[in-house]
Amino acid sequence: MTKLLHISANTYPPLDGKHHHTKNIWKELSKGFDEYHILARSEDNKYVFSKEDNIYLHLVPKITKKSKTFFFTSFWMFYIIKKYKITHLLSQCPIVGGFSAVLASKVFKIPLMVEINGLDYIRWDEKNTLFGSLKYIQNYVFRNSTKIRYPNMYLKYFLEKNNFFNGVFIQHRVKHSIFNKQKQRFKLNDTIKIISVGRFVWEKDYKFLINTLQFLNLNIELTLIGGGPDKKQYLDSCNKENNNFKLKLINWIEQKDMIDLIISSDIYIQTSISETGPRTILEAMAMQMPIISSDVGLFPDISNLNIGLMYKKHNKEDLLNKINFMLENERLREQLAKNAYRVSINKYEWNKVFELYRNEILIMDYNND
Repeated sequence: MTKLLHISANTYPPLDGKHHHTKNIWKELSKGFDEYHILARSEDNKYVFSKEDNIYLHLVPKITKKSKTFFFTSFWMFYIIKKYKITHLLSQCPIVGGFSAVLASKVFKIPLMVEINGLDYIRWDEKNTLFGSLKYIQNYVFRNSTKIRYPNMYLKYFLEKNNFFNGVFIQHRVKHSIFNKQKQRFKLNDTIKIISVGRFVWEKDYKFLINTLQFLNLNIELTLIGGGPDKKQYLDSCNKENNNFKLKLINWIEQKDMIDLIISSDIYIQTSISETGPRTILEAMAMQMPIISSDVGLFPDISNLNIGLMYKKHNKEDLLNKINFMLENERLREQLAKNAYRVSINKYEWNKVFELYRNEILIMDYNND
């Protein structure tokens, strides 16, 4: 029997809890296993166990809002592995959960895949944070994992530069059954509508986007969807005397509720300066949107497929040039959008990616002897 333990420092409700969006991902991954166990943190300080079909959710006490405490509470996996005879391990973080997973992999001689889904791991490596302890732990985990899952080529180069050659490319995915409407009209109106989806945090560089768009001598309506700590900064960045620029800030809403907002816009812009994806780019592609993106995350990997325009991150002149070029040509907008939709179907379709993901886990063998 194949039994996976998925290790995550995130907090979740029980399987029968409301708004359990991650459960859909677990359901997809669990299709390849007799039992699919998840070890994560509860929303309070209680141990909670729940089961649904072949999914087993083990929630240890949260202790604090910060996930760092999971570095220690994740050792509960030793009990789970022994009791349920786990055969495969998957850790979302190389450090918080990943370190204990490596030790468990060695003790029980079962294979482990760790994921590298954020640039924090690269920043820790460059800055030698906390006297090198994070870097040391991370490198130890990478050296002793069966596979390292990475979602873009930038992370691949980081791994290979540090002589970790056990990486496997598993891209992000988009669920076309949710993002099932496509933009059809590419003609511009008097007001140019620009939209972006993402948390209001420094990594998204939305303050830069707001300041840049106000240089355009056009009627611009910018809609940002996500919510977050930098909301006030965005409002303060608006020139109150500029009647040509309008900013709409929307806190996070359900995916299905944002579809009409996105396809009624003229351009989707992603201005991130630190990113591994994002999935919102794939969702915009699935909705057949004209896209402008900074040169970070997954976009450089596929920009040669003519799916949008790319600019140098945090470069105002380059971004303005790309926006003007996009606005001047209706045929270009339509062609890029249709190419983006085709690539999203062929390369990032939900079921195809999950099949690859499951197979890469299932074929792992323990090889640390």
